[in-house]
Amino acid sequence: MNIIICEDRQENIKEISRITKSFFEDKGLECNIKAFKNYEETISYIKSLNSYEDCLYILDIDLKQDKNGLLLGREIRNIDEYKGEMIYVTAHVHQMQSVFKYKLKILDFIDKGYNMENSLKEALDVYAKIYKEKIQSKSLIFKVGGNVFMIKPSDIICLETDKSKKKIIIYTVKEQVCINLTLKEIQEKLSNEFIQIHRSIIVNKGHIKKIESIDDNLYVVLTGDIRECVSKRREKEIRECITQ
Repeated sequence: MNIIICEDRQENIKEISRITKSFFEDKGLECNIKAFKNYEETISYIKSLNSYEDCLYILDIDLKQDKNGLLLGREIRNIDEYKGEMIYVTAHVHQMQSVFKYKLKILDFIDKGYNMENSLKEALDVYAKIYKEKIQSKSLIFKVGGNVFMIKPSDIICLETDKSKKKIIIYTVKEQVCINLTLKEIQEKLSNEFIQIHRSIIVNKGHIKKIESIDDNLYVVLTGDIRECVSKRREKEIRECITQ
């Protein structure tokens, strides 16, 4: 999950980060925490993400900048289309009513001046339940030996046939997983966000960074600087996919 904090005071960033990190560690959930002190850096980072379903934004209302936390929330909703969850924190409780005028779909509103740690943990607990439900409903589930892997489709970079082991290797943003299925069997589980570029390779369109030609062969460059060759008969389809 991605936790994005925007707060203009460094001491508050440290405290919110500490509470959040400790909470999810206790829950056994991995989280990537990014903290920013201004509007522009926050928006720039959010725009760089491939998906927003696993995002939690913890925002200060009073950023003491040209654009406050409410305008930041509105811009985030224009980007993520309400896919992520949002928590506001403030020392000025009278601003609470202003939040609802912006129609931002807020998970909770935290008063910094009244038991912030417990209030934030309660909000994070609600988010953890929402997150687990989202992940379980959208994850692909694979059994490998005695282990069960739940993989979000958006985390998959590409899938490739390993002919020597007669297995499929799934490359994700976190790890590689080998499974005893055919490429065709896996393809039936995938959405149209995936495209076959070769008889032994399927890639996630969202992880294609660019295409390049080397010695008359076309390659896609994927997240993690992975390069995969495109078959001649699929070159036109791949070029059209990139230009859409």
